Amino acid sequence: MDVNHIALQLPPDRRWLAFLREGVQRYASVVGFSKSLEERIMFSVMEACEELIRVIEETGLDTPFHVYFNFKGQAAVIEIEYDGKIPLNPFDAEEYEIPQEAADLDDVTVDALWLFLIKKQMDRVFFRVSGNRRVLSIMHYLREEGQEKRLWAMAIKPELGKGLHLHLDRAEDGPPRSVLQKTGAGVLMLGPSETFFVQNMDGIKTFHDLYMDHVDAIGLVSPDLPARLYEQLETHGMLATSEDGRRQPRWKAILRGVLNPSFSIPNADKIVTAAHRRTRFFFTPLGVSLLLMAGISGITPLVLHFDAFRLAVAGLEQALFANPVMLLPLYLLLLVHISLHEIGHGVACKHFGGATPRMGLMFYLTSFIFFCDTTAAYTFPEKRQRLLVSLAGPLVSFAIFGMGLWAAGALVDGGGMWGEIFVAFSIFNFFGLAMNFNPFIKMDAYYMLLDITRIPQLRARSFAFLRRRLLGWLGFGDDNDVRATLRERRLFWWYGVLGAIMTVAFAAIPLLHLSRILASESPHGGRLLLVVAACALLLARLSAASYAAMRNIRHRRYKIK
Repeated sequence: MDVNHIALQLPPDRRWLAFLREGVQRYASVVGFSKSLEERIMFSVMEACEELIRVIEETGLDTPFHVYFNFKGQAAVIEIEYDGKIPLNPFDAEEYEIPQEAADLDDVTVDALWLFLIKKQMDRVFFRVSGNRRVLSIMHYLREEGQEKRLWAMAIKPELGKGLHLHLDRAEDGPPRSVLQKTGAGVLMLGPSETFFVQNMDGIKTFHDLYMDHVDAIGLVSPDLPARLYEQLETHGMLATSEDGRRQPRWKAILRGVLNPSFSIPNADKIVTAAHRRTRFFFTPLGVSLLLMAGISGITPLVLHFDAFRLAVAGLEQALFANPVMLLPLYLLLLVHISLHEIGHGVACKHFGGATPRMGLMFYLTSFIFFCDTTAAYTFPEKRQRLLVSLAGPLVSFAIFGMGLWAAGALVDGGGMWGEIFVAFSIFNFFGLAMNFNPFIKMDAYYMLLDITRIPQLRARSFAFLRRRLLGWLGFGDDNDVRATLRERRLFWWYGVLGAIMTVAFAAIPLLHLSRILASESPHGGRLLLVVAACALLLARLSAASYAAMRNIRHRRYKIK
């Protein structure tokens, strides 16, 4: 049992504030808080609870609230949890906006004063929505005596969590930059100073110790950097413990594994290294030319057997419903194709000196897909190398597309099942290539464009910019969407307009052409096949989007600055 984690349930009655005050004093005494820290916590807890009770009394509700105390050696965390029906939300009304640290108290409204005073006393303040509950979380990190005014982060003894990968660049003219990666949680691009801190986090040294080591090794840096770095690591779940000192429950990790199963191949980097030794030839001009020629050569069987291809496409609907077992070899062929595509990325990353720590299968939307981790490419100093890593997968897919057409051409005249399978395989590969080379959806070409333009979130920002410009008079978007440099605004216009045109060219036109073939020559006009395919895709996308949206609505946290 955790003796430092205590919970109190209180009725919304001011008479119980004396009991709460005594509880804070006893808790501070038991865990050994200094008198200064006890006074800060006492002041903050009483201010918050008095305001909460005042709001409850005004609304006429009679719901109890909870106060949780937690202390794990580095930080004292107090959480005040109450019913979401109570209208105490610092982000729902303008009067609860938090002023700056240096604000004049004369400019602070009465309704905001309680939160302003708490922020002045504590190190960090958060407001969290958790289902139908609301939580105000206030934190104070311990300092040694005489160091109470030191920045809160300096007292922390940071420790990285398990399963992280630190990819260092190969800079020879100074301290290295790096990319810190946590599988499934994203990556952090770290400069030389952040890299130094991350490399030396051991759970024993404080940030102040690391800061002084940094001064000796590299030089002075802003004292605010440790706090920013800690918050970034915390947000991405890269610390050994969560921000309140409690380790994440094991059942959550197990549940994530059940809902999103994945399998990583052991010694992935050695396998990719071996594959690179055997495919080094393809990184020569002649090798790249052969891959391109393999893809382009697929035009030959398509022209020679065009009528047979057309009949096979028209009969796909009937063939699939008459012989659904065709779906299994088709799925396996597509899985092999995707695997080779991803290995192409991995081998290119290895060719330029990057590591590939993970490779395997994961469940994405409605099926298993192959993945190969090439995060290390972010650290490559040359843009050309990063672009080639992104381009390697589509080049492999293009060569496979050409070979698939040759196989379909050789088998389609025979009228057997395999001819129809390879025709369907070629159709899927065509649409896959169209998406991979379309920079207006988040696939390989899009990330290449990000590297070229050096504008993060180009797609989201472009569409938000256009939405505000074109539909702002209807209330869509806000002014932040159009805050950009002249270069960015020009790119947003080009990207947004071309995005709409290219979406039609790459997706709608081939789909309409396929629909016409099915409508004129298939037994059911292709309606059943297209409806089933569209419903399956729509259901998969809506399910993922709905879950994410509901999760964000019911579980979110705000940092009160």
